[in-house]
Amino acid sequence: MAAGLVLCAGVSAAQSSPDRQPVDTNADVLVLDHDFSAGVTEVVRVFLESRQVYRAELSTPDVSLRVRTLGGRGKQPRVYALLNTDTPSGASIVEVYPDADGDYEIRPIAASGSGISTRLRLYRDVRASHRRESVLDNPGWEIGVEVAGGWHSGFAQQNGPLPAATADPHGGSDVEACFSARNAPGIPRLNMCVLGVGYQSQTGAPSILWVYTEPRLRILGRARRGQSNWEAGALLRLGGGSIERGANVPFLLAPGLYVARHIRRNRSGAGWSFQASWSHATYKGFATAFNNANPTHPHSDRLALGLGWYQ
Repeated sequence: MAAGLVLCAGVSAAQSSPDRQPVDTNADVLVLDHDFSAGVTEVVRVFLESRQVYRAELSTPDVSLRVRTLGGRGKQPRVYALLNTDTPSGASIVEVYPDADGDYEIRPIAASGSGISTRLRLYRDVRASHRRESVLDNPGWEIGVEVAGGWHSGFAQQNGPLPAATADPHGGSDVEACFSARNAPGIPRLNMCVLGVGYQSQTGAPSILWVYTEPRLRILGRARRGQSNWEAGALLRLGGGSIERGANVPFLLAPGLYVARHIRRNRSGAGWSFQASWSHATYKGFATAFNNANPTHPHSDRLALGLGWYQ
């Protein structure tokens, strides 16, 4: 019994010994250490992991890396030079961002494009890799551009009482483009056209150039990160316009509904988007129509089809 207690005490003391150092999980990992010779077209192969960041330290200034998949097939890693040629250490540092696991061919190249004598030390940058994984797992807005075209039912643009012939305005068409965002972190039900420009024409009335914004709230459907989805919801367009050959500055308020199909190719949300929408617009700023004593604001309905690209 006494011997057992002594043994346990010895093991406990060894485990708590100050000479035993904890493992540093933030230490960079050396993946490759190789000396390249000048005048020799030399290529080394190394396995790189996706979602990681690799730091290449080259002993010679003004040197970069050429990193290629075997056979040149597939998406090539991104390579960024970090230091200039006049650094005090006289070295070159390059970061490599692979997007797929696999074997890669690595060769140092000088500014002239030829091979060079240098020592390459390739590390997996642990802290930078953790940051990259965090960004990939928690991306921000999906950003894109949308274009659309549609038809509207027409509305009265004239001031004061309207003649009988113009009491029923003709419809027209419009085209538009906007900078858009969707799938916001924390509020994934919110999509929006952040800033758009549209050109609206109407038979028998001046054309209008609109600048608008359009928040959209998803009501039906579920948007999963990196997955395609259908959705439907409500929208609200607010905008200001400039009338062709006119001094009035009209405004519009247009609630409506939309349905969309979002196609995503990866977790960052890159892909196409197809939308159809209806809205009912109320216009102000035309100094009223039909009756100056009892002013009313013109209305119109609008149908539109749109196409978007997100990256």
